[in-house]
Amino acid sequence: MLRFILLSLITVLFLSGCGYDFYMNKPVTKQIVSVTRGDQTLSLDSEVAVGNDFFATKLKSNFFRGYADIKYENGQYYVKYRNLPIDEDKIKQLEKDIYAIYFAGDYPYIATSKMFGKTTMSGRTKTVYDTDGYELYKVTYSNNQIYLYNNLMEYSIVIDVGADSWGQN
Repeated sequence: MLRFILLSLITVLFLSGCGYDFYMNKPVTKQIVSVTRGDQTLSLDSEVAVGNDFFATKLKSNFFRGYADIKYENGQYYVKYRNLPIDEDKIKQLEKDIYAIYFAGDYPYIATSKMFGKTTMSGRTKTVYDTDGYELYKVTYSNNQIYLYNNLMEYSIVIDVGADSWGQN
């Protein structure tokens, strides 16, 4: 009986440690992420934790019964996904989108590694350029929404974040 109790306790501690490790003790925010291209939209429920040089999200699609776990830490991405209409190329593009939203131009968070060329801010709109000067993204921030438009691939990502639920450095 004592062996069973100890095994159960160790299992619970191990499993709770896995969830703790994913978000690295950062506050978690619930969001709705919508990716739209033409007349097609993929809507995902999300839990996200973000800070300087750190991003972690768990995305879930009820329609596809799939998920994606994405983590960015110190310039490296770790991605795991299942049953979503995405492939390796789309994952690589999503990594760039995440960087453009949260880290390009060190707004709203700072990243030590740099992925793009220059970034300009005009009010609450960030414009991200490639190293050759071509405009890649426009990212607009409001109190309850982040809107990204990818100029090259012609799609948008809308993140409904709730009022003042994301911070600035």
